[in-house]
Amino acid sequence: MHPYTIDDPFEAPLSISVDVTIAFPSGPRWLSFATPQLLNDVGNIVDGSDARVHLGELHLIVVSELSAAIIDSVLRELYKAGELERRTLAL
Repeated sequence: MHPYTIDDPFEAPLSISVDVTIAFPSGPRWLSFATPQLLNDVGNIVDGSDARVHLGELHLIVVSELSAAIIDSVLRELYKAGELERRTLAL
């Protein structure tokens, strides 16, 4: 597993996603974590409705709760599965 930093605090109420920067040998890459509740409060409004739209970006991971332990576990699972680099964007 590559070293990483959690770039944002877990302050309640969470009003933005939590970004994580990963130190890949080829250079830093990042991805974001968000909860369903957060996605309900942010995003573009679908015309003619109150619904929010989020296009399924590979670098956005949705989890039911956010903590350092959850982020670490998800990152390690993605790494073991060979998916970590594909799920991140270059800085």
